[in-house]
Amino acid sequence: MHYKRYLIIGVMLVLLSVRPCAAEPSLTLTLGASADLGELLAEALRSNPEILAARKAVDAAQARIVQARSLDDPELNVESWAIPLNQPGNFNKANTHMVNLRQRLPFPGKLRLRGEVATQEQAMAAARYQAKEREVIAAVKKSYSDLFMADRNIEITQEQLDLLQRILKTAEVRYTVGKVTQQDVIKAQVEQSDLINRLIVSEQERQSAEARLNTLLNRSTDAPIGRTTEREPSATALEQEELFRLTIESNPELREAASSVKRAELSHELAIRNQKYPDFMLGAGYWYAPQANFQHTYSAMLTFTIPFFWTKTRHDKEVEEASAQIARGEASYRAVKNLVFLEARDNLLKSNAARKSVTLYRTGLLPQAELSLKSAEAAYETGRLEFTGLLEAERALREVRLGYYRALVTLEQSLADLERAVGRDILSEQ
Repeated sequence: MHYKRYLIIGVMLVLLSVRPCAAEPSLTLTLGASADLGELLAEALRSNPEILAARKAVDAAQARIVQARSLDDPELNVESWAIPLNQPGNFNKANTHMVNLRQRLPFPGKLRLRGEVATQEQAMAAARYQAKEREVIAAVKKSYSDLFMADRNIEITQEQLDLLQRILKTAEVRYTVGKVTQQDVIKAQVEQSDLINRLIVSEQERQSAEARLNTLLNRSTDAPIGRTTEREPSATALEQEELFRLTIESNPELREAASSVKRAELSHELAIRNQKYPDFMLGAGYWYAPQANFQHTYSAMLTFTIPFFWTKTRHDKEVEEASAQIARGEASYRAVKNLVFLEARDNLLKSNAARKSVTLYRTGLLPQAELSLKSAEAAYETGRLEFTGLLEAERALREVRLGYYRALVTLEQSLADLERAVGRDILSEQ
């Protein structure tokens, strides 16, 4: 029977002497500067390729406004009439030499309308650019929260491993006096293996969150990001009606839908002008007739389109199409409004519920779990509590701490989605 006792002592000494290798990567996280959310957001706004593409789309739309308001290129025509076929290179024998300049002119008001249509298209591009900014900002905040959660998971798991080492030392002391069974040692070993596995999973989750965040920043996916720091939970005192008012004012998707309706209305007005009013062409020319009595003469020209004959059906359909686009734009605006209101309300409810959970954890569950573990350790050292009860208290504290941080992450991510739905920073303003 003595060899079994020696075997148990040997197993416990091995457990006490071995530091889990999976915990080593977490030590490197404390090196270097911490990851500041404000700096990451600024970098994303500067470098994110989707934002850059949307910004260039605004520039392109802005350049189209001047094009839409401009006249067509003038036409310069040079001709020589009645050159003898037997002397094709003798232009002095030509009947007339002409230099004509012509310019197409749309009916008054059409150029203005074309420019206003292009202006609304530029406003739509600007709204899409702002929507992309809000989308990227929310994505950075949510990825940062995922990184924060992975850091806290690693931190808590490492602390629990250290705590388990203390428990094993206590078990060793109790074993020397014959108060610890082999079952207690096996349970401690299983618990340690479970914590090491949790640490491995947490490291993988951190690397995945780091890669997502790097992608948003237009960095290499394996670029190192410093350890996240804990801060006070964000708070917002806005009520639902105030949020809806801010959403109507600031949401870029709503602004894009409103600009789409305005563009359709202007296009409808332009289609009616094309249906009813002609365009013109003005021209003037200098004629030189070397063989005529009057060698130097000029010409004047006025032509206009006739939108009243076989092209009438085409113009009628243009007006019909523009009317349908107005109805489509109005329906799209209502659909977008309903959707962003739903998102705003849903994320407001989520953030309120998460804030209540955070408060409950901070004021009740966390202090109780910490006190429970201290009491369990004291009771175990004096022999008033079984080893199983001590492990349960340790697990309970771990789950409560992780639950607190999960609620904190849910709060931050729901607030990020809330700001994206509203279309502006509402937390910093308060």
